[in-house]
Amino acid sequence: MSTDPAPRSVGESGEEAVLAVIVEELGELHRAGTDLAALTVPAGDDAAVLELPEDGAPARILLSTDTLSQDQDFRPGWWTPQQQGAPMGRAVGLKAAAQNLSDLNAMAATPIALLVSLTLPATTSLDWVRGFYRGLAEAVRREGAEHCHIAGGDLGSGPGISVTLTAVGRLPAGHAPLRRNGARPGDQLAVSGPLGAAAAGLALLEVGHPCPGPELSRLRDAQIAPAPRLRTGAQALRCGATAGLDLSDGLLRDAGRLARASAVRVRLDQAALTEQAAALLPAAAALGLPEAQAQAEALRWVAAGGEDYELLASFGAEARLPEGFIKVGEILECAEHAGSDADGAREVLLTGAIDDQGWDSLQG
Repeated sequence: MSTDPAPRSVGESGEEAVLAVIVEELGELHRAGTDLAALTVPAGDDAAVLELPEDGAPARILLSTDTLSQDQDFRPGWWTPQQQGAPMGRAVGLKAAAQNLSDLNAMAATPIALLVSLTLPATTSLDWVRGFYRGLAEAVRREGAEHCHIAGGDLGSGPGISVTLTAVGRLPAGHAPLRRNGARPGDQLAVSGPLGAAAAGLALLEVGHPCPGPELSRLRDAQIAPAPRLRTGAQALRCGATAGLDLSDGLLRDAGRLARASAVRVRLDQAALTEQAAALLPAAAALGLPEAQAQAEALRWVAAGGEDYELLASFGAEARLPEGFIKVGEILECAEHAGSDADGAREVLLTGAIDDQGWDSLQG
């Protein structure tokens, strides 16, 4: 009788074994439907079919897609060799879901489906796949995503891990999306939560810091396995938000995008950003930075770090901000000849100099 262990890589196991792992991990997420969308033909056929309940007028569907690539968006070296199976897969699944679900939240849509395109080297362990789908399933069980199906996707082979998710969201009849182009001079500018944690976590991961204790491990987790709050878009609209967008590429860059879309300028509050930066000083200290450099680096993480997956939104001058939102600036008239040729450029005013304008997916 053979005593060889069962094959553990996707190349040795084949597509059917990988699909069996996926179905096992998703379990009840292959359910027939929720109050917002019925999955009348589930994953396993050539395409999934979603049926939207009749609510008196056409509901609108929103679509968004994002890709995570190995060594660009995550590095296997962030995990020990023993963790590069299910723990790493789970984290990549959580982050892939966060990117897409946060985009839907920014427009006040409710997620109803995710499609998954997964490219894997043949040497990838089945445990990695198990962990990845475990992370996806965990993400769609969280508050704000509980109506979301994992509706199928595609498997392929390649030299590195690449994950592309397409997210489908639903806006009820009569509900307008929250868009980038409605900010008005005099509005307040606010974010739905503290900024900079993911950037601080990235800095720690890149030097191989073990991140002991809850303070530093929280920052690491903000980078590798984010958990965005997915009802802040609808919450902002209920409180009169005039414009908004997902904060994924850094406050400076994304504020510039909101400013250009709304034909306004943004003035950021240096004191408000410095106050947020104070919470990140333990990470700067863990990197061995001297005090002045630590303060500057913490401020850069807040202003330009990216991958916060918070909501940046404008509200009327007298509006009461939603619970948890933090004022970070104000909207100004658009100055004549203001720059509009680069992300995060001259539309955004900040007293202190930040030698970084945020993340650019093609420039790194």
